[in-house]
Amino acid sequence: MRLRILAAALAALPLAAFAAPTDTEVVEFYNTTTNHYFITATAADAKFIEDGNAGAGWVRTGRSFSAWLDESKAAGGSATVYRFYSAAANSHFYTARKDEVELLTRLEAEERRAAQATGARILGWQLEGKAFRIELPANGSCPSGTSPIQRVYNNGFLNAEGANHRYVDDAALAALMASREWIAEGIAFCAQAKPTGTNASLAATATNFDPVEGDWTGMGRWKTEAGNNERRIPGTLQLSVAADGAVTGTGRGCVFTGEVTEGDGFRSLYSGTLEAAGCDDAAFNGSYDRFQLERFSQSTLAVHLKRGEGMQEASVEAVMSLRTPPVTPPAGPTTPALGRIVGEWSGAIAWTALTRTGGVVTPLVSANQPLSLVIADSGALTGTGYGCAFAGMLASTSNPGVFGGPVTATGCTEGVFNGTYLEVKVKRDDGKLEVEMERESESGGITTQAKIEGDLVSASATPKPPGTPGTPGVPGVGISGTFAGSNFSATIEVRTHPPGSGIVRTTTSEAGAASFTIGTGRVVTGSGFGCTFDGVLDGTGEPAQSLKGSITASGCTNAAHNGTYATKALPRNAGDLEFQLERQFDSGSGSQTTVKIKGIASKV
Repeated sequence: MRLRILAAALAALPLAAFAAPTDTEVVEFYNTTTNHYFITATAADAKFIEDGNAGAGWVRTGRSFSAWLDESKAAGGSATVYRFYSAAANSHFYTARKDEVELLTRLEAEERRAAQATGARILGWQLEGKAFRIELPANGSCPSGTSPIQRVYNNGFLNAEGANHRYVDDAALAALMASREWIAEGIAFCAQAKPTGTNASLAATATNFDPVEGDWTGMGRWKTEAGNNERRIPGTLQLSVAADGAVTGTGRGCVFTGEVTEGDGFRSLYSGTLEAAGCDDAAFNGSYDRFQLERFSQSTLAVHLKRGEGMQEASVEAVMSLRTPPVTPPAGPTTPALGRIVGEWSGAIAWTALTRTGGVVTPLVSANQPLSLVIADSGALTGTGYGCAFAGMLASTSNPGVFGGPVTATGCTEGVFNGTYLEVKVKRDDGKLEVEMERESESGGITTQAKIEGDLVSASATPKPPGTPGTPGVPGVGISGTFAGSNFSATIEVRTHPPGSGIVRTTTSEAGAASFTIGTGRVVTGSGFGCTFDGVLDGTGEPAQSLKGSITASGCTNAAHNGTYATKALPRNAGDLEFQLERQFDSGSGSQTTVKIKGIASKV
């Protein structure tokens, strides 16, 4: 009788209580140029983006949720999530709902038939395959032991940003997206709850604002609504946030004062109060009842300001960068060689393993999994991740700035990662720690390779700037003033796919003069080709002293030159700077346009 009662009780428990451990993290990226979000469950996708192969502007938000890649390991009752891509929107869409999958695949089939008859390019949603497996809500609620992942939509079909969805694991973040005028579409998935990090039940803070401390600057989208009259104006925004939460700032004539009053447990979302006075447009003067910050990484901050509602409102949205790349100072005395890598580091990075037999390669693991490392001033390395415990000793290599040494992993969830890694590279790049650990073993003619690689961010609270202005070796320090040149080129390349032929490229180019002024906070203004330039640059560190960021061109003689460009300023001989501006966009009828403005300018 007791056995029957126990069996009945077990059967009544939510399925999630018996769910197998997840085998990957679905990590989130944000594009500072397109304002789009992207998620991926595979290590290959994440590494592809971080290597710059998906284009400029992508940064990790630091957020992720758990899922399964291996269907055989997934919880019973979990569902397959399918991934679609639209060339017209330049965006991906994820769904496990049968009705949505059937609708999109039917529309794709119809467009494909029409394209075959006319030779037109397919621009609508196309099925790319299975993305991952995850549990789903029932009757609008998630099973016990899981956290809801809500889907929000940017209404991009109407606002010309291209349709894009974000999958958020936090109710406060969902509310922030709604305030940014994204549309809530309900719970999409149910992810297994995690003890730490995103979607964990951690205490909010009213005192610890170190993660957003610093001088931030970026190009903002300033919008006012008065009755039926809506105005959108680009312009720079600069904010300084102190460790105690005090905020000051400027932009479009405004002087901002206020404070950050609350931060979430993940130290990602912050809110507070802000006042504006003296604005060029009086509609922006007054109290902002919504002042919200979202920290994507140590050096990227999304800011949302809004006052009023509906027919009478003013808002500012900006993606901002630290004026100086963040560095966490060592906790104690360090040797000069190790000083920049000493500290605590964490992140969800790529874990891959495969076997080779002759010319046949068999993948074993390709997942995003967390890794946490602690590097002492002696070079001792310890860490955890994917069930592994790491221990080793780092030392300088013949490659300046790169550290290596044997690191041993034990107790890993996937046994293929156990063992000693002799090929280890650890390098500091601005606020990130690049980590690569690789090992190979051979048995019976079968070679097994395990690799752990990706970028970790500081796990300590405070992203601090490295040294004072003028410190040698700090990217971009000392680059200021006006730079002008007469040898600039503006090139427009249009790529089309005519029926029955390959890609056809049509290029036009013109030469002219251009000038750029880099001022306080690396705010950039300039002119050339009839354009007025306005933007913000920040340090890249590769190569040393270079700058990158975004610049918007408006009022150009050739309207095709108008728009926002991913920008680099590279040092050249005799103190000259080479400016490289590039933007891409879908120009309709299956064609894509790339605009480049490039040239070398001397300091005036």
